[in-house]
Order: sequence, then C-alpha cells, then structure tokens
Amino acid sequence: MAFSEHLLITAMMVSVAFSFVLYAYVKRKINTSALIGTLALGVIILLTFGIEFGYAGLLALLTFFLVGNWVTRYKYDKKAELGVAEGNKGMRGIPNVLGNGLAPLIFAVLYALSRQSYSTLFLLGFSGAVATACADTFSTEIGQAEGKPRLITTLKRVPVGTNGGVSLPGLGAAVLGSFLISIVCLAFVSAGDKAPIRSIFFSVCLISGFFGCIADSILGATIEDKPFCKKRLQTFLHAKSVTKNAMPASQFRLNKHHVNILSTLSGGIVAMLLGSFLGVQI
Repeated sequence: MAFSEHLLITAMMVSVAFSFVLYAYVKRKINTSALIGTLALGVIILLTFGIEFGYAGLLALLTFFLVGNWVTRYKYDKKAELGVAEGNKGMRGIPNVLGNGLAPLIFAVLYALSRQSYSTLFLLGFSGAVATACADTFSTEIGQAEGKPRLITTLKRVPVGTNGGVSLPGLGAAVLGSFLISIVCLAFVSAGDKAPIRSIFFSVCLISGFFGCIADSILGATIEDKPFCKKRLQTFLHAKSVTKNAMPASQFRLNKHHVNILSTLSGGIVAMLLGSFLGVQI
C-alpha cells in the first residue's frame, strides 16, 4: 500500500474514532478523565505504530471501545438488581482506560523500540492484549446476566459477581469477544500476505484473548481484593516507625483494574510466545 493511501486511511480512522469518543462523552458513557485518557492513548498508538499500522491499532481499540460500551448495556437492569452492574449507569472513568489500555500501550511502545525481526511479535502482543480486554468484558457483562457461576479454582457454585466466577455463557461470550477483535486485528496483516499467515495470526489472537480472560478469572479468585501483602507491609511500617493509622495495611490490595492490567499483559505475552513458536512474520 502506498504512503498516500496509508495516510488517507489513517486520517479517516482518526476522524471516525474521535467522533465516536466525543459522542460517548456527550452521552455520558465516559467521564472527562476517560475522554482525556482515551484520546491520549489513541495519539500514542498512532505515534508508536506509525503510518503503516497506526490505523489498524486505532481500529482495534475503537472496536473494543464500541462493543465494550454496547455489551455493558446488555440486560443492565437485571445486573443492577443483582448489584453487579457497572457503576454510574455504565459510565467509564480513567481506571477503566488504564486497566484495559495500559498493556496494549506497552506492546505498542515496544513495537516502536524493537528491531524489525521482533516487530511482528509485538503486533501480536498488542492484538492479544486487546482481544483479552474484549473477551473479559464480554464474559463479565453477559456471564453475569445469564450464567450460574462457579469459582474457577474450585468449581463450587458462587453468587453472581464473585471474583473468579465463571459460567458457560460467560466463557462463550469470552470466545465471541476475542473473535471480534481477532477479525479486526487482521488489518495488521497485508492482504498480499499468504493465507496461512492470516489464519495463524487470527488463531493466535483468538487463543491468547481467551487465555487472558481465563487468567483474569484465576487472578480474580486468588489475589483480587485480598490483602496478600498485609503482613510484609505491617513489618515495613513498624520498621519505619509509621503508625498504622497513617497507612492502613488492609488497604494495600489489588483491585479489578490492576487485575485487568495483569490479565491483558498475560494475553499479549501468550500471543507473542505462540507467534514465536509458529514463526509468524509479516
């Protein structure tokens, strides 16, 4: 594809993405901090991926942004009655942007800093991270509305909304979310590349997105909202002669946004490992 064509597609993609994000802000689907964070994320993605892949990166993020907001509204009233609906009527803030966007941003920056021989792997890492974010969002929003969850670590029945709870509808939704992003991320692969490369790229993205969602559930069941560093932190505070009231140890814990960062990173890393093993090169 010629430089002028890349530039035109990128300009169109920027215009469309900005319009949708601004619309979401006007309709109060995102707050001011999320608006600024989303726009900043988009600019950095453009700069790191450059003219060749900038539009593809924006397209992947925009797709997640749109379908993520849409699926949040799925049976929202039912989820609200159960006490598991996204707060503020589904409005997203900067923690949501960082939770789902930090890992893709890391892979995009690594792509910009990488040598040519490793660039495909970081494109896969970015794709796997976004696929994980979408898979997890679909799994949560649909699974909580439809499923009867079991804890992923013990398979015991748990109430809807329990960290680490999974259900068949939720797992099916995770596959769907990962599938949607995997299709979109084929924009990274040139139409002129051989069909097996496109199939492998898609498959790696799909698998890694689902794996990242499973990792999110495992992390949710084991470390989310748990004061796993409490004892060590209390020892540190005592050694520094700091009172407990100054920094309650029980507040030092990972929340769902931290877990989202870890799971999207894991999905991206799995995509890179699979891509390296299969010798994907574009």
